[in-house]
Amino acid sequence: MAKIVVTEQIDPVGIGLLRAAGHEVIELGLGGGVEITPEQVGDADALLVRIVEVTRGLLEACPKLKLVSKHGVGVDNIDMDAAKELGIAVTIAPGANSTSVAEHAFAMLIALAKNLPTVCSKYREIGFAAKNCAPGIEISGKTLGIIGCGRIGSRIAKMAHGGFGMKVLAYDPYITEVPEGTELVNDRDRVFAESDFVTLHPLLNKETAGSVGAREFALMKPGAIFINCGRGPLIDEEALIAALQNGHIGGAGLDVTAVEPCPPENPLFHMPNVLLTPHYAPTTKEAAVATSRIAAQNVLDFLAGKPVEGRLV
Repeated sequence: MAKIVVTEQIDPVGIGLLRAAGHEVIELGLGGGVEITPEQVGDADALLVRIVEVTRGLLEACPKLKLVSKHGVGVDNIDMDAAKELGIAVTIAPGANSTSVAEHAFAMLIALAKNLPTVCSKYREIGFAAKNCAPGIEISGKTLGIIGCGRIGSRIAKMAHGGFGMKVLAYDPYITEVPEGTELVNDRDRVFAESDFVTLHPLLNKETAGSVGAREFALMKPGAIFINCGRGPLIDEEALIAALQNGHIGGAGLDVTAVEPCPPENPLFHMPNVLLTPHYAPTTKEAAVATSRIAAQNVLDFLAGKPVEGRLV
């Protein structure tokens, strides 16, 4: 029997799998922004985490720890270098929330194309006259640029081309195949320059952090719409704010920000052409169940000495 610490609330299906296998499961129920301490981990064999910071200090202070199982795919909250040095495995739950995030990104795209945030607000303010205050645009026949065409990006590409007849350009240096109707391009600048909508979906790492800034926003078509449902630090947020304020970018849909929670004084909160959600894209019942199940199964497979598809270290 192994001891497994689950840092935050997850769907009960995962907890049930772990306990059904006979393991001791400790649920900490930590909230966002709360730090986990070595005392809370204790002599655990495995740690199942969502967004709490797993630091080098924590890993070094827990000599029995063999595995960190991430409830999700982003590992920017885990010190990967320390885990590798200390021989602690790290696994993720690939694909569990891909559909939910893709749908959320596309919902933002449509809402901004139709100016729904502005029209909804104006309707409440001035009544039926809001009908003519902010005409939208059709997305059919427009060009969608996707930066990072993995599981989420591929789902968006299929929705865009198959569902709306959009032209799709994708940039991803790590893949060789894309969905039907999508053009894989080698020139990243071309995606920004030719697209009416750009959506961002690469993993956050040393190469991609801050990789979209003033230069990329300047390349975009006047009035183009920018979507980020990946990670806030992928972009230079100040550069995005400037591009929105000067009108070069027509709107932005952001499920993530540089600092989370997003401070209320952030100008993004007060822009009518910005859709801002609190890292909400993966928050569906289906994704919660799937992510919980996969993260728990990763723990069970690792402890049983079986291969784990989502193992990074």
